[in-house]
Amino acid sequence: MTKLTQGAKANYNGKAFELECELLLEKNGIEFETQVPYTNLYGSSRCKIDIVVDKLHIECKYQGGSGSVDEKLPFCLHNLEQFGGGLVILGGAHWESERGKTIRKWANDALASGLFSSKVLTFDELSEDIHEIIQSSS
Repeated sequence: MTKLTQGAKANYNGKAFELECELLLEKNGIEFETQVPYTNLYGSSRCKIDIVVDKLHIECKYQGGSGSVDEKLPFCLHNLEQFGGGLVILGGAHWESERGKTIRKWANDALASGLFSSKVLTFDELSEDIHEIIQSSS
């Protein structure tokens, strides 16, 4: 049996988390599109937004342990600005660690200061009041 490389495991976990987010939307009767192409802030047109609900763009970021997703979050928030902001949904144990909480606080402070206009939530936070969150973010 072939073992997955660290990168392959990360891709698998990320895709599984995206599917979990899609299932949450489906269970709540929310229509959406997935893997919607866009051009990122570097001019690459090979990018895709994970989920789009009406005009609300949603990125799903999973991190089970420490890793590179911390550096990806500001880039993701910058990219969402071209759509007037959006949602970033976080999954995995990393976001409950001290480092993960620090990154989440930074993102919330950036929203409060007007640096970014996207909300950053954990999957559990989204699950608690999904209809209100989607409606207020659209």
